[in-house]
Amino acid sequence: MGVNVGFCFAQIDDLDYQPKYYVISKRISKVAIGSLPIMMFSVAKHDVLTYISGLQHDRMEFLHKWLARIMWVMISAHLALAIYYWLSLKFIIMLYIPPQIFGFIAYFSFCVLTWGSVKFIRELAYDFFLVQHRVFAFIMLLLSFFHNGGNRAAILIAVHGLVIDRVVSKVFAHIHAHKSPTKGRCEFKILDEGTVSVTIPVCEAGYSKPKAWYTRFLPKYKTWKAGQHIYFNVSKIKFFQYHPFTIASLAESGEMKLLIRVQKGFTKQLMKNLEQVDHDVVTIKGMFHGPYGATYQPFIGFDTCLFFAAGSGGAFTFPVCLDLLNQIEKRNDFGDYLFRPATQTIRFVWSIKKTDNICWFEDILKQFAGRCIVDIYVTQECKEENSSSTESNSKGSIMEITKTLSNDYNIYYGRPDIECIIQQHSQQLLPEQSISVASCGSPPFTKKVKESCQAARKLDKSPNVYCYTESF
Repeated sequence: MGVNVGFCFAQIDDLDYQPKYYVISKRISKVAIGSLPIMMFSVAKHDVLTYISGLQHDRMEFLHKWLARIMWVMISAHLALAIYYWLSLKFIIMLYIPPQIFGFIAYFSFCVLTWGSVKFIRELAYDFFLVQHRVFAFIMLLLSFFHNGGNRAAILIAVHGLVIDRVVSKVFAHIHAHKSPTKGRCEFKILDEGTVSVTIPVCEAGYSKPKAWYTRFLPKYKTWKAGQHIYFNVSKIKFFQYHPFTIASLAESGEMKLLIRVQKGFTKQLMKNLEQVDHDVVTIKGMFHGPYGATYQPFIGFDTCLFFAAGSGGAFTFPVCLDLLNQIEKRNDFGDYLFRPATQTIRFVWSIKKTDNICWFEDILKQFAGRCIVDIYVTQECKEENSSSTESNSKGSIMEITKTLSNDYNIYYGRPDIECIIQQHSQQLLPEQSISVASCGSPPFTKKVKESCQAARKLDKSPNVYCYTESF
């Protein structure tokens, strides 16, 4: 924002052949249009700006929304000052020529785009948001091109870049659907009253992905990185809607497993349709494009790795942790200790509402057995024999271990003390060592993780603390 404001007023004193406020209005429009490529690329599915800047997906979304709002303020100022200039000259005809009419329509479309995408509208009518955002974006970009005779390059770069990104995504969506072993048919299974599991066959057994160097720069096909997400569509439920879901499995399995929590709109309608079918597993045709995201640093180089998950946020942290354990096991078998510590401490903390939720990732929990520390915190249940002691404890306090369902993990009743866990492991390390913290959950949960990591960095002789979070 500061850079944009600086450009709006830079060296305008040299332009003295027109009123200063009109010069400023023209400069504001140029700067606003110049921000268009960044605003458009920030929502590119293939994470162009993420790879360049290192910013995470949620930061890109934040940049897109607020840069659009700043541009709206700048364009509004440009519109008001330009209209005032022509009215002051009593040259009203300039407001009726085609380029100006195109500008007015583009501004109206931009207003709808900016304020028709606020959170309560998206929650109230998501289909309306999708349709209006695409329609008015097309109108705004087209008429902005006609209106800005001397600044069309920025519009062309923004439009072509985003169109290429979307076309590549759609092409790969159809390729995945037609080349999959089941031709796009996915298996849906109701796990509980608010959770659906989806299995998407991606490749045949024994498929080996290409290892050529150039594949690093191409969209992934029949493979994915642990923790990445896809945009999933079930046309039978919602024809236009593609929703992001994290892949809760590793590429070696050949199947993408998704965990869908029922909320509103698409997920609610999906659950209704599945409940009407008298089968444990329902097969419905679906499409997806991706994978995207998961731009974290390799965790294998850290002395201590902590993973935090809240509820279905385990769809990110479970496969990432399992992938790390598999990497360690493979490199140990080859005696490869290059650029990594000889021994690593790995701890997984999962917060869930009920013990029944353990079934969501029970298959991965079995693979954790004896390979890392696993603590499960149950927040909305308590052991009956300890109910009296529960009432005497303050809200949110952590009780002692009250039940162990398996030798592979511990069950706690209460909420995890995230800051205490992070600081406890940080204090066990030397200043030259490092600790990584990865988490996924609701925004308040990930915010707590970030704050706890920041507090750990301020400790005396603290190690290097790396924090990576994803929210849903």
